[in-house]
Amino acid sequence: MSGTRAAWKVRLPMYVCICNAITEDDVNGCMASGCASAKQVKAACGFKPGCGSCTKRIHRMVSEYRTASELADALTGGPAALTAVPEPDLSEPALSDPVAGEPIIAEPVLAEAAEEGAAPPTAA
Repeated sequence: MSGTRAAWKVRLPMYVCICNAITEDDVNGCMASGCASAKQVKAACGFKPGCGSCTKRIHRMVSEYRTASELADALTGGPAALTAVPEPDLSEPALSDPVAGEPIIAEPVLAEAAEEGAAPPTAA
């Protein structure tokens, strides 16, 4: 193999906390299993007091995870509680134009066109 190298790519774990040997995968696993705050992640991963340099990183990871979850829920209509929209009262037909408040009157042109079998004119 002159001039070329084997392109072996091994994914090494990215450590979030060196003191406790906690990786990103560990933190992501905790969040996927229901941890919703940095404090819950630390408890679930078994963090012991150390230098504290990982705290900002964990807060950022939790925030990004929440944002991604909320976006996915918004796009898919996921777990967020939806409020019911009241159904309109269909017992009485609406005979007025909801925009202008004036009665809607069927134009004779449409009735004549329907009798002749022609397509009704379109509004332009």
